[in-house]
Amino acid sequence: MVLAASAAVRADPFTPYDPDFASQWYGPVLGLPQAWGYSLGSAGITVAVLDTGVMLGTPDLVGRVLPAVAPEGVPVMDGTANHHGTWVASVAAMGVNDGLHGAGVGNFSILPVTVTNGAGNASPDDIAAGIRLAAEAGARVINVSLGALTYGPLDDAAAYARTKGALVFVAAGNSDKRKDMIDYANLVFVSGTMRGDVRWSNESGGSTYGPFVDIAAPADDVMAADPTLAKGYGFGHGTSYAAPLVAGAAALAWSINPNLTADEVLDLLYRTAVDLGAYGVDEEYGHGRVDIGAVAAAAAYTLVPEPATLALVASGFAVVLLVRPRRGRTVRRYRSQAPLGRRQASHKVPASI
Repeated sequence: MVLAASAAVRADPFTPYDPDFASQWYGPVLGLPQAWGYSLGSAGITVAVLDTGVMLGTPDLVGRVLPAVAPEGVPVMDGTANHHGTWVASVAAMGVNDGLHGAGVGNFSILPVTVTNGAGNASPDDIAAGIRLAAEAGARVINVSLGALTYGPLDDAAAYARTKGALVFVAAGNSDKRKDMIDYANLVFVSGTMRGDVRWSNESGGSTYGPFVDIAAPADDVMAADPTLAKGYGFGHGTSYAAPLVAGAAALAWSINPNLTADEVLDLLYRTAVDLGAYGVDEEYGHGRVDIGAVAAAAAYTLVPEPATLALVASGFAVVLLVRPRRGRTVRRYRSQAPLGRRQASHKVPASI
């Protein structure tokens, strides 16, 4: 088993037979085929989606949606009144290689945590309670594609989640403007990019940016599953979709090596990110645009023993040491953002937050 791990580092790219994957322009950009050479994602890794609920009848998620929960005082929603939670969940976890539509990042389990009312509005205290609830339920990855008037309660809850081994990812917002935010140490804020690896800013909207941004991911023309749409899916715009792509990258790293700590997974995300914009960490992209293929390879590399350890294995000693990938960019602490703009509903494609 130990020696097989070294072979995984040299895994060949894998292209799923999902018929509409070719329409997901960002798949090759993020290195998804390279990532899937290592793992298609494990249902043993739970991604909590703090949102409006998730529709159980979504074909691309069937069998991997856990019973929905909600903090005390918040009614559990099933995603049918407001589809935003389903869209977000599907970006991270649409079935990979299931022959349906497109593909998410991996075949993870989804824990729907209702934190909003029917209109999609949520209080900071309810989101914070949802973060704690998700962490206590065993979610390794917690996604918040919602805005809040203040992020202090969320940061406190994320600190608690970190003690449980979980990471909290938050959408940066869609104001298309710079926001000068205070620093929150435990929230990972995700800004949006578009074709050409530049900040998302076009007729569809634009990503909020500023010193709070930690990492970036595609936010323009991102495929999301929705069984109520004619084709069963649509394309949306917004950092609502960027956040679950990065959350999915973390879940895939844990699918490959469940023994990684939250800090180690975050380190992998930052050190493998593609540097865009100004050199090093910057306000538009943070540490850079996530590279899921590189994250998967780095996670697989942590399973490979050092040469001296291989010699011990060959001698009959079952010793395994974790090897960190080579150091790259400097890791900084994570920051916060301003409230997100209201999402605009659309009957044609999923809307952004």
